Amino acid sequence: MTTEPEPDRVEPDDVRAARAAIDAHLSRSDPSPGHGGGADGLRSDGRVDDQVADRIAREAWDAVIAVTPPPPDPATDPGPAVEPPEVAERRARAIAIARGLQRLGYHLDESLLPGPGMAAG
Repeated sequence: MTTEPEPDRVEPDDVRAARAAIDAHLSRSDPSPGHGGGADGLRSDGRVDDQVADRIAREAWDAVIAVTPPPPDPATDPGPAVEPPEVAERRARAIAIARGLQRLGYHLDESLLPGPGMAAG
């Protein structure tokens, strides 16, 4: 399977994060036909298709959103919002996964790509 790196090749951290996310996604997906998981989404060359890569990146961003507290009310708390460590950690992971998927050649929805105009997080 192409989630495995080539022997004796050192990969960037973001590529390792993407491969781990692909493996985790495939291992928890329902492998029965028609349920969108397991072998579903795998191409004949052993890579997942771009839709599955999008789903994996979206799951990483959803994990960020799930732990992000609502912004403070400026009327009651005028101080700057401080990002909790868990949010920062999940955001860094989501960025690494998205970048790694790109490095692996997957074409992701623009809203899932890290950057200044990033819609994902």
